[in-house]
Amino acid sequence: MKPSLAGLALLFREIALGTAVAAAALLLTGWAVVGLFGVGSVARLSSWKELGFGLSIYVAALSAVLLVCRMHARRATVCATISLAMGFAVCAVFACGKGLLPKHLGDPLAAPANGLDIVVAARSQIGVTVKYDPAYVKIAYPGGDVPRDRGVCSDVVIRALRDARAMDLQKLLHEDMKGHYFLYPSLTRWMMLRPDANIDHRRVLNLERFFERVGWSLKVTQNPSCYLPGDIVTCLIGGDLPHVMVVSDKKSQDGTPLVIHNVGAGTQEEDRLFAYAITGHHRVPPTK
Repeated sequence: MKPSLAGLALLFREIALGTAVAAAALLLTGWAVVGLFGVGSVARLSSWKELGFGLSIYVAALSAVLLVCRMHARRATVCATISLAMGFAVCAVFACGKGLLPKHLGDPLAAPANGLDIVVAARSQIGVTVKYDPAYVKIAYPGGDVPRDRGVCSDVVIRALRDARAMDLQKLLHEDMKGHYFLYPSLTRWMMLRPDANIDHRRVLNLERFFERVGWSLKVTQNPSCYLPGDIVTCLIGGDLPHVMVVSDKKSQDGTPLVIHNVGAGTQEEDRLFAYAITGHHRVPPTK
């Protein structure tokens, strides 16, 4: 028996309704758009491709669930199949067959290094930055900073790159977040609906994501020789507190590089490289 025009209209209406409701639910879940990709190295697509890929998958999946709940078995199966087909078709258009897997991280023994200037800039903060202060502060943009006598772990890195390389992480990260906001954890971690140049670059998870996106990330190893002066290491303290450190040119008696960081008592140079669970190893390319 051929379906009537009224039946087809009802079918497409149900598909459209399910898709609309699914899209609304997706907007409420925000960063779940890229949850499918994992929180490590994310596919480096432009924002519209990345968002489109995640959107199509979630809309398709949620549409199928909603339609199954709303309709009887046979019609539900047809509608769910069509919705999923539509979603994966959009997925193919947006993803273009690329970026579905994370790119391989660089080899720390092969990546070029020349980070002594970063070490010198980080070490110059010892005795200057004497307080750990995580307070939210409105700062200038670009080139904004909190008073130099205080800060958090990320401020050590931000100041070192500004002083050594004239590299403004505040500006670089903010500009990237404006175009690729859903690739950053700000929405789910801190419930922020838009970029904030006052604080985004001072959060370790945002820095880690930025370093991955610009290709500075290397493989994490337990080999001390892989960590060169000026490298940036991200880690977790106590299993859940993000932290970031600059690798020093000085070493402990067993040959492990020291790190320069602010872990609570101002900027210090200490033997703490493997004291915490390392989550990222990053190397700023040498200046030309």
